[in-house]
Amino acid sequence: MIGTWVFTHLLTTFDYAGRHLILRRRTPETARKVRAAAARAGAEALPLWLAEQYLHTRGSITGVAGSRSGVVGVNFGGSGGESAAVVFGETAEQLGIRSDYDRPIGTFAHSHPAVTYPCYPKEIRLGDAAAKDIYCETHPQATLAPYGFDIRAAFFHSFHKPYNITVDFTDMNLYIARGKAT
Repeated sequence: MIGTWVFTHLLTTFDYAGRHLILRRRTPETARKVRAAAARAGAEALPLWLAEQYLHTRGSITGVAGSRSGVVGVNFGGSGGESAAVVFGETAEQLGIRSDYDRPIGTFAHSHPAVTYPCYPKEIRLGDAAAKDIYCETHPQATLAPYGFDIRAAFFHSFHKPYNITVDFTDMNLYIARGKAT
């Protein structure tokens, strides 16, 4: 929670590809430079929403039975495990995402014990950033609307690794581009 509060006062780039955290003062000039760099990289401005200390944007998840676009969580904290995302509620079952219910994973979600299961969506996506057939987890017992709107999935470190992501709390946009930040 402290990290998100600090980041809301800065123009922050999580440069996973370059393995750097770039913190800038939030000024009109730095915001213009970030928007210009995002445009050069072909990154569209995705909406950024903040609910409590959790960041959200538009994304999608696809299984053999279809796809679901909407609000997804974007997590930069935590342990940085192997899972690229967690799929909430009955979403994995509804979309026909291959899930392995024989291998439960005892974990924690929002400081509470939880049981998740390995799953493998056909694709997960934020803007133009996508991963196909990547290891994720499904959390069937999770509440889909903890903040008053549906959240079908949350994306983690493993998804972000080929990209750099800038969060702009002035214009409430998120930019994600392949490769190192420029």
